[in-house]
Amino acid sequence: MNDFLFYVIASAVALLSLLAVTLPNLLHGAIALVGSFFATAAIYIMLQMEFLALAQIALYVGGIVVFMLIIILLTNDLGVDNSLSRVSAGRQAGKGVIIAGLIAALCIFFTSNPSKLLHDATRQAAPVSIDEIGIRLLSTSNGFIVPFEVISLLLLAALIGAVVLSRRENKTEEKEKP
Repeated sequence: MNDFLFYVIASAVALLSLLAVTLPNLLHGAIALVGSFFATAAIYIMLQMEFLALAQIALYVGGIVVFMLIIILLTNDLGVDNSLSRVSAGRQAGKGVIIAGLIAALCIFFTSNPSKLLHDATRQAAPVSIDEIGIRLLSTSNGFIVPFEVISLLLLAALIGAVVLSRRENKTEEKEKP
């Protein structure tokens, strides 16, 4: 039953990810991306990686996707079909298929032939408690609190820039109308 459930969820991840990049409406694509992130978190839970699942939901769904949705909603022409022309879309799809095939081939190669370095690294890995992860993440000397704050400021600056750009375009459109 677990294998069947895993394949169902993995298929959902693949389908939702494909929808996220192929839907012509940006808002629908972002909603498909949210579903893909939740399905990925479900896989993490199946693998008994609850902390990673919570981080997936908190960071990606709670932060980045909400940020993307705000940007999409602030852009003009939300209801307009944003798809490319058929010729350039076909070229882009062809390039995407080639790149995805190369990445899939690399993944298959590395998972079928695990290197000695990877084997040694996984053998030496010790189980870690949630407390140790929290201390490591929030440590000011060699933790990740400073990069996290820098990234949050960068995302805030990008959001403010998007608001300014969207408001500037609206004002120029109003001045051009008689």
